[in-house]
Amino acid sequence: MTSSTRWQSAFTGTSTLIRLGLRRDRIRMGAWSILLAGLLYGIAESWDRLYPTALSRQQLAATLALSPSLTAILGPLFDPLSTGGLTTWRSIAGYTLILGLVECFVVVRHTRADEQDGVAELIDSGVVGAGARAICALIIANLYGLTFALLTTVLLTAAGLPLTGSLALALAIAGACAVFASLSVVAAQVAHSSRGANGISGAAVALFFAISAVGNSTQNSPLIWLSPFGWAEQTRAFAGQRWWLIGLCVVVAALLAALGISIAANRDLGASLIPARLGREVASPHVANPRGLAWRIDRTWLMWWLIGALLLGALEGSILNTSLDAMTSNPALLKLIESLGGSTNLAAAFIVLMIGIFALAACGYGIATILRLRQDELSGRAELELSTAITRTSWASGHLLTGYIGSALVVLAGGLGIGLVYAGSIGQVSTSVGHAAGAALITVPAVWVVLGVTVMALGITPHWSFVGWIVLAWCVIAGWFGVILGLPEWILKTSPFGHLPGWPGAPMNWVPDLILLVITALLLVSGLYGLKRRDIPAS
Repeated sequence: MTSSTRWQSAFTGTSTLIRLGLRRDRIRMGAWSILLAGLLYGIAESWDRLYPTALSRQQLAATLALSPSLTAILGPLFDPLSTGGLTTWRSIAGYTLILGLVECFVVVRHTRADEQDGVAELIDSGVVGAGARAICALIIANLYGLTFALLTTVLLTAAGLPLTGSLALALAIAGACAVFASLSVVAAQVAHSSRGANGISGAAVALFFAISAVGNSTQNSPLIWLSPFGWAEQTRAFAGQRWWLIGLCVVVAALLAALGISIAANRDLGASLIPARLGREVASPHVANPRGLAWRIDRTWLMWWLIGALLLGALEGSILNTSLDAMTSNPALLKLIESLGGSTNLAAAFIVLMIGIFALAACGYGIATILRLRQDELSGRAELELSTAITRTSWASGHLLTGYIGSALVVLAGGLGIGLVYAGSIGQVSTSVGHAAGAALITVPAVWVVLGVTVMALGITPHWSFVGWIVLAWCVIAGWFGVILGLPEWILKTSPFGHLPGWPGAPMNWVPDLILLVITALLLVSGLYGLKRRDIPAS
């Protein structure tokens, strides 16, 4: 067999697998594309209300020039006078982050997760090439980005923005996400589990975001050229497009895809570049119960979340003081930050706003941890455990505890990172650290409500256990875009985070937190009650 024939046979059955993949992901793909593109349309429509004059937009640009923290997180603003330039600045980093993670998880779901669940073995029993599943996963993931790009271009053009700029913005985001999707193909070959592959992919995306953030905080930093986030931002949609950077994303994505597909086509099913470590001959007594076993499984995952939250919090705290000085000169931006942070105290509002990011991230950690129960159920591991003298409540308690406690620790780590570094810059260690840690703990009941919805869905309607991700998406929209979009106050209050007090900038009110804790308890009890009464696995 020649090398070309071997290469062709590796992709046998790809078209069939693509049709299967589209059948599996058609609803998710459409929902993500419509949600993200529609939200971007709303952002574009909001600028004439928020910054109606050229002077107000110039003041915003001047503030950002003196605010390294906002520039680090959102990216540089290249054209403050055009609606397209403002839309690009506000959306490109966040959208690349969200859609990039979505595409990474899609790739892992269609590759390593299918191998874990036995689906890949069933597929490979047919006439399917060794690399077909990997290339199929990559194509499906990139279709997420291309569908989003198409809808975004149409909606932004309908909003009156130039076609070339709209297309450049959409393709810049899709191109950067394509790099992450290809990187995830490689990660799926490196790790022996779907959680490991998702962890590697997520860590890579977070690392590239941090590199871009550090580069954006300093003028003319070469670091921005080391990250797909920087390539997307430097495409400069609506400000003299650099189309070659989109081409760079395509080339890098193709190289990473070729590497990952080549490894996939030449390894055994279930094998990985980093094999699973051999366990002990005799298990530790600490893993003889569900809680100890869950802790053993989740502890590494939690450790990396805590390290990431602490480092990102330290980065935000290091540039917070300079940003506060810059924002005081821009009344419009000052009002926006105070609205988002729930306080007229600018420093406190900004700290609360930054901690809100960690709270949303902690929701993601908690949901993913709790949904391991559903994965164990579908894989048959739950039936094995429950065949012993273990109750369903005891079986579920392990990942529930690590999910709830771990999510609180993630928020606290982010708050401590901000407080410790910021306190060092102003010389008020005890006060600033205490305020940041307290503000972080105040958000925990809202995080637990989101996790409670996941538990309730898992217990009562397990086929809808993903509803926790929908609630989290709504919390992001309401918390971060609701004020910008001009949504009514009652809609913003539908998010549990909309009821939190703005302490330390506002007086502390314990009633909302207590109510959220009661709601959490009710959701948890209803979920466990449903879990005890339904079939496992759910039919």
